[in-house]
Amino acid sequence: MPMKLFKCDETIPEREKHIYIKEKGEDTTQFLPSAHVETIPGSLSERGCSYCGAKLVIGGVLKDTIQLIHGPVGCAYDTWHTKRYPSDNGNFQLKYVWSSDMKEQHVVFGGEKLLKKAMLEAFAEFPDIKRMMVYTTCSTALIGDDIKPVVKEVEKELGDVDIFTVECPGFAGVSQSKGHHVFNMGWMTDKVGTYEPEITSPYTINVIGDYNIQGDTFVLEKYMEKMGVQIIAHFTGNGTYDSLRGMHRAQLNVTNCARSAGYIANELKKKYGIPRIDVDTWGFDYAKEGLRKIGAFFGIEDRAEAVIAQEVAKYESKLAWYKERLTGKKVCIWTGGPRLWHWTKALEDDLGMKVVAMSSKFGHQEDFEKVIARGEEGTIYIDDGNELEFFEVLEMVKPDLVLTGPRVGALVKKLHLPYVNGHGYHNGPYMGFEGAVNMARDMYNAIYSPLMKLAQSDIRAGQNLPSTNGNGNGKAAKEVSEEVVSLVQQQVKEATSQVQKPAKEAVPQVQPQAKEAAPQVQPQAKEAAPQVQPQAKETALQVQPQAKETALQVQPQAKEAALQVQPQAKEVAPQVQVQAKEIASYIQERAAEVTKLIQERCLWQFHSRAWDREENINGVLNKTAQILTGEKVVLETLIERGFYADAKILAADLEIRFAWLNSMENSQKKAVLEAVKGMLIDIVITKSKNGELHYSLY
Repeated sequence: MPMKLFKCDETIPEREKHIYIKEKGEDTTQFLPSAHVETIPGSLSERGCSYCGAKLVIGGVLKDTIQLIHGPVGCAYDTWHTKRYPSDNGNFQLKYVWSSDMKEQHVVFGGEKLLKKAMLEAFAEFPDIKRMMVYTTCSTALIGDDIKPVVKEVEKELGDVDIFTVECPGFAGVSQSKGHHVFNMGWMTDKVGTYEPEITSPYTINVIGDYNIQGDTFVLEKYMEKMGVQIIAHFTGNGTYDSLRGMHRAQLNVTNCARSAGYIANELKKKYGIPRIDVDTWGFDYAKEGLRKIGAFFGIEDRAEAVIAQEVAKYESKLAWYKERLTGKKVCIWTGGPRLWHWTKALEDDLGMKVVAMSSKFGHQEDFEKVIARGEEGTIYIDDGNELEFFEVLEMVKPDLVLTGPRVGALVKKLHLPYVNGHGYHNGPYMGFEGAVNMARDMYNAIYSPLMKLAQSDIRAGQNLPSTNGNGNGKAAKEVSEEVVSLVQQQVKEATSQVQKPAKEAVPQVQPQAKEAAPQVQPQAKEAAPQVQPQAKETALQVQPQAKETALQVQPQAKEAALQVQPQAKEVAPQVQVQAKEIASYIQERAAEVTKLIQERCLWQFHSRAWDREENINGVLNKTAQILTGEKVVLETLIERGFYADAKILAADLEIRFAWLNSMENSQKKAVLEAVKGMLIDIVITKSKNGELHYSLY
């Protein structure tokens, strides 16, 4: 039952391609939901439009920029003040909305003059703001308004302003993901490299894919400040227009939301050689891992450990209190794209919760590769889920909590199920150590709040009525299932065994000595030969009869000895072959264990392009082998330092989790990691069902 057709989808059977239930022994080479494709007619989508992906998610977060929407005022209002993106300059970006306010007459006669008028008015009203972004919408794109010439006119007329155009109307793609892509690539092409930032530290990074929801960025900034690391640019939480123009001067890209901002991280690596390290900034253990990666990259591990020690001392006991009360609770994650893979293991490992269903609004197959690799068997995965499917899933899994947005949150509240806002948070920030505790607190409060039970009571009748099961027909809900016991993590299917050569018998040590002695003996032999020959002839005549007699005696003994040796030789050969096979099998089994761990925890194997994945797999595992075997690690380039940062975390994790590693010889350790390379390449490249791996734009 891998791909699932829900009962509610019987009239649109194509939905079966978008719903997957993971079973034991399966991986993403066998089953991968369709994603990032057009919504099937007849299925109500929860997606946002492409324009929204550019303006609401990325551009609109900047704290010093006028965001002018060229279109009807509704497009501006719909993407204004709907997310909690604070800044340290009085929240300028949250207070205002700018629109050209197109009417029917402008649709008929064109809106370019209206756009110029609106741009000049906006700059006049905010004389201290010299930066602007202009967005097209469905209306202006359909009538063919050309906004770039208008922008050039305004820049020339005002002289001291800089304007970025985002030509991504709502219908440009199948979801808001298209807006992410257009913004990333446009900014990389038009603006990166046009500004030189002031460098104040020998350690510089870009933080990519963090949007400062309820102060997430402030948490990360605090950690970096303590470590002495300068953030050149935030893409785009609490960020500025000009700082993003100087992204080319960073030494490292620390990427959080790879779905919305992985594109620009890829391009910065390709054009400027800046490595990309993907981190999970949500989750207690993941926060430690992220800081250690940055510390390892710059060689300031001691600073990273100092920050970790301070934060753990503050928050670990608080997290433990919530873990005791949240362990075993079932949760659904129905969000956009990245939180599915970021939150899955964090909730399970940090808090003992069980993630039972996940749904992505705009994720790609790359995102499902990550989350399925991290998920447990029995988990439901849905692309572009609709409300009827959500009803059916809730009946199937009976969760204790749903992490989702306000729209679906309003739905589940009517079913007397608690939800926590997975998009804008309830009481954030949620990132880092304190964020992990904040998130645990909100989930605890939601699950244990008496409000949901009180809501089931009908005070008109003066008696408690049963809750519904979410299908709208008023049937009584089933009893809550018993506490879920821990499931044994499934073993990754063993990759095709590699051919192992049987062990060769040792070469006799006598041969090299014989070759060395030969040149010395030959001259002496030539000198002695004339003297020896007569004596030899005489001796030979005497010896021959004795030799013949001895030979007749020895031959039976030799035959008897040969008959005894042959069975022993035949018996030894199979034993050697068996031992060789056992060693090869042992290496493969250990490699499968390591591969499973990497699949669940490491993001470097899941970059957007096939060549990038292979480069990361080889680079990180080569450095891991050097660390584990005590070899000298050479770090001549930034890219090598990026591999080393990921490898150091992996090597430490392997030594902690796998006791057998410490008893291995170095040659065996290398053999295991070589086998892991083959398994990973097989899973995420060779047999991957991700159709975008070889698409140049991703």
